[in-house]
Amino acid sequence: MKPRIYTEEEHAFMEEFVPGHSYKEIREEFLKRFGGEVTKSFPGSYIMNHGLNTGRNGWFEKGHVPANKGKKMSPEQYDKCRRTMFPKGHTPRNTDPIGTEKLLADGYIWVKVDDQRYVKKGVNWIQKHRKIWQDHNGPIPDGHVVIFLDGDRTNFDINNLACISMADNARLNQNGLRFDDPELTKSGVSIAKVMSTMGNRK
Repeated sequence: MKPRIYTEEEHAFMEEFVPGHSYKEIREEFLKRFGGEVTKSFPGSYIMNHGLNTGRNGWFEKGHVPANKGKKMSPEQYDKCRRTMFPKGHTPRNTDPIGTEKLLADGYIWVKVDDQRYVKKGVNWIQKHRKIWQDHNGPIPDGHVVIFLDGDRTNFDINNLACISMADNARLNQNGLRFDDPELTKSGVSIAKVMSTMGNRK
């Protein structure tokens, strides 16, 4: 099919009609007014090539009433859908039970602690070392992190965990104060605290 050569009248129509209308509405109204043939990509290709904008995002506007609101399925429709319906309270087979542990992309083991739907990961899951520290000591203060004193992210002994400020943690990283020996890292933490204090005074 040869590309359509649009007339000035057709261009003017598109400029005026495109804003606020769907592709389906634009195509139907265009052909109703001008007839002839258009490509399958019309009006999308025309809109893109001419810098137009429908102003629509595909979302239902506030207050939109679905066409099927208040209408019940016919017995025939229900029977067709029934076999694929989830029963009330259904839990998908791939749902992890509470207590599940996973090694995720950040290199830490996470533990599932809740089963709320449609929430952020941090609501249902928590890094295991943070959970263990909190179980022993209570909530982690804002601006603090829990570290592994021996650097082993699989050693969850409470004596291998320490809660320090993010500032002190940055000093540890910047000054090479992390060690395989927990006692040396503890000393590194003390040095980092002194450095942070000195930096704050300056």
